[in-house]
Amino acid sequence: DATGLSESKPTTDDGLFTIEMPPIMGVMEALLISFILGLGLTLIKNDTLKLAIKDFSEIVTKLVGGVVIPLLPFHVYGIFAKLTYAGTIVELMTSFIKVFAVILCLHVIILVFQYTVAGTTAKKNPFSLIKNMIPAYTTAIGTQSSAATIPVNKEACDSIGVPKDVSDLVLPMGCTMHMDGSCFSCILKIVFLFGVFGKPFDSIGDMALMVIVAVLSSVGMSGVPGGGYIGEFIMCSVFFPDQLAIAYPIAVTIGNLVDPPATMINAAGDYVVTFLVARFTEGKDWLERARQEKK
Repeated sequence: DATGLSESKPTTDDGLFTIEMPPIMGVMEALLISFILGLGLTLIKNDTLKLAIKDFSEIVTKLVGGVVIPLLPFHVYGIFAKLTYAGTIVELMTSFIKVFAVILCLHVIILVFQYTVAGTTAKKNPFSLIKNMIPAYTTAIGTQSSAATIPVNKEACDSIGVPKDVSDLVLPMGCTMHMDGSCFSCILKIVFLFGVFGKPFDSIGDMALMVIVAVLSSVGMSGVPGGGYIGEFIMCSVFFPDQLAIAYPIAVTIGNLVDPPATMINAAGDYVVTFLVARFTEGKDWLERARQEKK
């Protein structure tokens, strides 16, 4: 238990200088305004505001991708150097190892559950479905990108007999909309940080907000360069605004550890969804018919 981290303060200086920049609005207010603006822009015919927001989005994307993301590792390294100097790093790393082991076990449970559902739907051994997806798993772990896994995922679907019109629709949509592994990892990071800072986790409101933040930070940031870092910043800003300086580097570190298996869950989830969609569109014995047609 690392509950003492919120109280610990390194004896080193905080920095050579500090530039105060108060936020214009809170994170949740910004997310709600973004949602309302995005919904409104799809309904109006005037392109003036659309072009202005598009240009502003391009500016932010270039700033994040070209300046913030390259410099972010140095900030994280500095935070951990201060934690090391303060003598809390061993306690923190012990917690990291424990949470990583728990995350791996939970990922295995999720995979088995997903393929049990898919195997039941297709009347096929779930472990043979898992074996068929091994190339997609290695691609997901190596690239940490759901988009890069689409071609390998598509080959797995074609080889098993999923209709091409189903996989052509489900896999690209699932790459940006069905981020179950990312949502799951976000939930785990939030729960871990609650334990680190000794905050009570017994409120239905906190749990509901956690689900909303997990969906927004994983699905909403899936196509943004460095979107995982932005999602973790949103998560920490909502739940740990007073401990942001310590919570954010911890979240980034956990994110780097769990992103590969999370991407694997994302790819597996899309694969399983193709089975469910094929069951509803092609009928009860769709896989058997697809195999007979191949022969």
